[in-house]
Amino acid sequence: NTMGRFSYVTSSWLETAAEDELLEIASKMESLLDELEYDSNEYTEIYSIHIDVVNAISSRFPLNLTHCEHS
Repeated sequence: NTMGRFSYVTSSWLETAAEDELLEIASKMESLLDELEYDSNEYTEIYSIHIDVVNAISSRFPLNLTHCEHS
């Protein structure tokens, strides 16, 4: 069960984790999501945690978004 890998990603962890930790876990989740079946429960669960991580990054480190586009 891959969910165990991300069980430490709680709201309190998201509030205190360093930016590089948040970016690293977001990246790990993205590569895992690439491997999972889109309609699996596991995909859905990890995707929802990933959204929380990305939201934490954007709210705590608004100038350093991972996917900002330079026009």
